[in-house]
Parts: sequence; C-alpha cells; structure tokens
Amino acid sequence: MATKESNEERKKLFKAMSSADRKALIRAKMKAEGLEEGSGVPGKNLSSYDRDEIWDLIQVTSCFPEMKTKPRTMKAKTPSKKNSLITLILIALALTAGMVFYYKQYPSPDTRRELSVDGMFAD
Repeated sequence: MATKESNEERKKLFKAMSSADRKALIRAKMKAEGLEEGSGVPGKNLSSYDRDEIWDLIQVTSCFPEMKTKPRTMKAKTPSKKNSLITLILIALALTAGMVFYYKQYPSPDTRRELSVDGMFAD
C-alpha cells in the first residue's frame, strides 16, 4: 500500500534525484499515461527542430492568451524617483552655471541688450 506524500516531500525527492533518474521517472509516468515521447507533430521528433523554429513557435504561442499557463510576473522597468531627482538636479545646475557664466562674461546690461538685439536681427 502506497503512502500519500505531500507536495513538498515529492518536490524534495524530485530535486534530490539525478538528471537520469528524473528522466526515467518522467518517461515511466508518460508510458503509464499512454503518452509517447516527441514533439506531438506527426513525422517530427524533438531533435529535428532548430533554435529558430523553436523560437518562432514560442512567439506564436505568446499571441494566444488561452495558451499561457501562468500570468506574467515581470514588471516593466520604470525610472526610479532617485534617478529622476538626480537628473533634475543636474539639469538645474547646468542651467544655473550657464547663466552665471553669461552674466560674468557680459556684466553690463547694455552689452547683454546689444547681444540679444544683434541675435534677433542677424543676417
């Protein structure tokens, strides 16, 4: 009589197995269920697919929500508030430095007015 194992115990036993043991167990369970090893496509086994073909199949299945088994857990990367604040501070410092340089270069209001008028009517 087989004892009932909890999911956690089965997971621990499965992880403790070697790769060959896991493959043998999976193949035995598939055989007991009447399933055959392969791709499921008549005339094609798993070794006949190349990487591009597999990637194309993955892309096609991603278009059908009913084929997805799990909801996505990844979040879109959004800029952090810290990076945004640093960027704003750097922009403010650059503008302030530019204004200070301009006023040091042209301290007279008349010179600044002349420059702005010349800039507007430059040919």
